[in-house]
Amino acid sequence: MASLKALTLASVAVLALTRFATAADLLPPPPAPEPPPPVAEFSGWYLRGDVGLAYNSSAPSLGISPDPVAAGQASGFLDSNANNSFNNSTLSSSALFDVGVGYQVNNWFRADVTGELRGGGELQSLETLNDFNLNGNQKQFADFYRANTSSAIGLVNAYADLGTWYGVTPFVGAGVGVAYNRLSGFTDTGFSSQNGAIFPTGGFASNHSTTNLAWALMAGLDFNVTQNLKLELGYRYLNYGKFASGTINCLNGTGQGNGFNCTPDTISTKTTLASNDFRIGLRWMIGDNYSPPPPEAPAPLVRKY
Repeated sequence: MASLKALTLASVAVLALTRFATAADLLPPPPAPEPPPPVAEFSGWYLRGDVGLAYNSSAPSLGISPDPVAAGQASGFLDSNANNSFNNSTLSSSALFDVGVGYQVNNWFRADVTGELRGGGELQSLETLNDFNLNGNQKQFADFYRANTSSAIGLVNAYADLGTWYGVTPFVGAGVGVAYNRLSGFTDTGFSSQNGAIFPTGGFASNHSTTNLAWALMAGLDFNVTQNLKLELGYRYLNYGKFASGTINCLNGTGQGNGFNCTPDTISTKTTLASNDFRIGLRWMIGDNYSPPPPEAPAPLVRKY
């Protein structure tokens, strides 16, 4: 009887160990480490619009064409002491406005085409004082020139987005295009001092436009407002060419005498103009340009025994 009990207990123990081993074999493998979350991609067309302020980086360098000093010295009328200079030349700051359309290629590269207007009317002006000294300061002429300025600028731009942190994306960019610069309302008010007498001089110039190469360098920050809308704060260095007046029309004649210093010349910038622009704008992604990450795979089914 004792042998039968021992045999029975041994059989139960073996059976329990067998079932335990079988259950251990059916346990699922340990879970694999989770992959990093996929990055959402933005691509597609967008519209943009910006407003801002433009500050010219330096005073404009001006010149007269044809040069009256060189012409007078060549004819023998002026000696080597004659000189002509522009003083206190300023080109005022102005507002700017642009619109454009672009394409977001991927998360780090985009490009757009923009059209921009700046200045116009009384919003931006060119002012300068021109001094003309003859033959060792024996005679002197002075003219105050003033004109309204405006520009229409078209640029093709490319940008590199440098990554997004907490909804903020820094970027850098560059652009190249054309600037159509216009001088209007040009006036000449001055005087002529000859032999102790002072005579008024003056005139006006017809409106005139020039077409120039323009290029720009940009940097800024984008802020995610919604899935399809971004707020952009940016700085831009813009080189946008030159201004030039039309031919000056003298109100009191030309040549010797009262109207000497009003000559049928043109006034223009000798160097290209550069502006520091500060802009705020919006970019609207057209349609559903957001590619969400793929859905996660369902968890494996584990059967319990």
